[in-house]
Amino acid sequence: MGPLLLGNFAVTMLLRIPIGFALAAASLLSLWLLTDVPLTIGAQRIVAGITPFSLLAIPLFILAGGIMNAGGITRRLLDLADSIVGGMRGGLAQTNVLSALFFGGISGSAVADISSLGRILIPAMKARDYKAAFSAAVTAASPVVAPIMPPSITMIVYGVVSGTSIGALFFAGIIPAILYIALVMITVHLTVRRQGFTDEAISKVADIKDVGKTAKADRPKFWPSLYAGIPALILPVIILAGIRFGLFTPTEAAAVAVVYALLVGWFVYRELSFKKLVHSMADSTLIVGLIMLVLAAAQLYSWALTSGRVPQAAAEAIFGLSENPIVLLLMLNLLLLVVGMFIEANAALIIITPILLPMAVSIGVDPVHLGVIIVANLGVGLLTPPVGIALMLSAEIAKVQMISAVKAVWPFLVTGMVFILLITFIPQISLWLPSVLMP
Repeated sequence: MGPLLLGNFAVTMLLRIPIGFALAAASLLSLWLLTDVPLTIGAQRIVAGITPFSLLAIPLFILAGGIMNAGGITRRLLDLADSIVGGMRGGLAQTNVLSALFFGGISGSAVADISSLGRILIPAMKARDYKAAFSAAVTAASPVVAPIMPPSITMIVYGVVSGTSIGALFFAGIIPAILYIALVMITVHLTVRRQGFTDEAISKVADIKDVGKTAKADRPKFWPSLYAGIPALILPVIILAGIRFGLFTPTEAAAVAVVYALLVGWFVYRELSFKKLVHSMADSTLIVGLIMLVLAAAQLYSWALTSGRVPQAAAEAIFGLSENPIVLLLMLNLLLLVVGMFIEANAALIIITPILLPMAVSIGVDPVHLGVIIVANLGVGLLTPPVGIALMLSAEIAKVQMISAVKAVWPFLVTGMVFILLITFIPQISLWLPSVLMP
């Protein structure tokens, strides 16, 4: 049944059917043609796929991020990032990167970060003579950190599918997230002179080292910006500390995050109104609806794959090529990158985890470490055509052709590959913090 499942899904994708409906249609058609399973089972699997209590954290974290953005978080975190890195070469681009780290610890979603940050930073970068394609590339590459940084929506999904501790996964993502942002900032520094600016912008400065810097007089002051940003930055700390000390579960932490976001927006920043709250709830509902539709359909597709013994066949095929752990890990990463090029991250994770988890555990890979590897690969997949949701959204905001954005994003793809190799072959980057902090 495996070839038919994959073939049906490929056909539906070529027909440009939305991925949630494509996964469900491919699954139901394969079950109807090759099995005697009643199709009502498909409906039951779809419902069962989104009933785990842990998945309740997804809409709550998304709502918390939406409320905090409506309550004035965006401007304060941008000011803080600009006060820290605005004086570097390509200062506004570096602000874009660092802001993604701050926002990743609040929204847990790369697409949500691009939607909020991109609409502010891309026009600002273009106004300062950054090339439109480069602006889109930076804005697409930076939020790849969001699925890695707690409270990551993708980590929650992986934890539910694999049975791995979501708290351990949250802690495992902290150091890799910081490492990724550092690598992207280095990439911006190295590439901004060559491809980041228009020729006219470069000709305006006497020293090329000054290109793209935010003038000191125009940069926000660090200490006032830090003071204003602390209420927003403290949310991830509350979540992680509460999980670490057993005050609440990850799902309960999401509810705490919503309450905290309401308190900050109304009583600290005093920018949240009832109208803004309703709008943020409406926007969050749309995002949640899309995510849960994909998750439900992906659960059905994953169940159909498992019923057809596709995971066992795939594991046997991979082990038949080599038993060397290094080769197997390289093949694992290659497979994930290819999958990430075509399938939305959360759907891909549900489909691929049952295939890879037994194989990875058999060669000594910790399930928490595997979660970071999978999430990182699928995050980089947000930049790769033909799907490349992050790059497509950034290019649309920047009003630039996709092909131009693809040309501009390749240095960040190389950075992503280096990052993946580091976290794959140095497990302690992911595992050290959970081993120290988790009971």
